[in-house]
Amino acid sequence: MRNLPLVLAIGLSGCILRNLFQPPTPPQYDNSIVFPQFFEREAVEVGAKGEPYELDGVTLRAITIAANDFLPMGARNPPCEYRQEAQRYRVIRQGDILFVYIYEDYEYCGKPMPLDSGAKYAISTDGRILRRVIDGQPEEPFGPVSPDAGDLWVPAKPGVPSGYEPVPPSTPDGGSSGVP
Repeated sequence: MRNLPLVLAIGLSGCILRNLFQPPTPPQYDNSIVFPQFFEREAVEVGAKGEPYELDGVTLRAITIAANDFLPMGARNPPCEYRQEAQRYRVIRQGDILFVYIYEDYEYCGKPMPLDSGAKYAISTDGRILRRVIDGQPEEPFGPVSPDAGDLWVPAKPGVPSGYEPVPPSTPDGGSSGVP
């Protein structure tokens, strides 16, 4: 009975240490969120020379969260195309969700940059990434196959043509076994 507090302390410290060094679980994205059309309308360019602009803190935080998540951080001198200033950021706010689209600023680095290397983010006003789709990934989740989708092709076992019955093995004299 005297050792019970010691045993509890050791057990609890083990749980705490395990949780400290355990990698964080990846976020669960809400696939029901539909991204708006980012290029449907002309955008107001923030940073145009000689014009004052105002940006609220919620929008700035959403852009910062998306920018930090999108590009690899930690390198002291990353190549031009991996810098945050080499990207363009479009933002659309709908209610409590800010949609951020990050794409390449082709003129910034003075050289062609890879295509399909942007990303779309849905970020809540409290700063959580609700959904992220990297260019080239499908935006729509894979759904069930509809009944009118035709026949589904099922791969056959190796060495057996799909859709055919296996041929019975032949006998040494060239005939088939078990066939009259």
